[in-house]
Amino acid sequence: MKHLFTFLAFAALAMPMMADSQAFRGIIGDAANIQRDAEKLSRDLKQKALDEAKLKEDITTLNADVAKLKQDVAELDGKLSSMTEAQKKDWELVKTKAELITIFAGRKATLMESGEFKKNRSILRAHADGIAKRAAMLQQTVNRLDK
Repeated sequence: MKHLFTFLAFAALAMPMMADSQAFRGIIGDAANIQRDAEKLSRDLKQKALDEAKLKEDITTLNADVAKLKQDVAELDGKLSSMTEAQKKDWELVKTKAELITIFAGRKATLMESGEFKKNRSILRAHADGIAKRAAMLQQTVNRLDK
């Protein structure tokens, strides 16, 4: 009976950690999707013949993944309670990187909607590359938190 209570107490303590782990995995998945989308956009911008419809579709997909990331980070932010100082610093980095990705994606969408996407091609590509790099860095930071 004593072992049963010990097991139940351990299980009760482990449940929030598993929930956090699943949420962290969700954020990592969001970041991986963003990285994939940004890399695809960068490849499409590199082609000689630009297809405006394809670029707009890429940006729409990317923006949807960025919105999902922002939502997941906001949901998890209020639920995290017991964190070490190092984990708190990493979590602040996660929030900062997610915000930077959001800003880059918004700026990219604005450049695309300006109607002069051919003129802004190199800037759009630089933004897409920056988003992909930040998404990879975000994945690394969240992986440190998930350990």
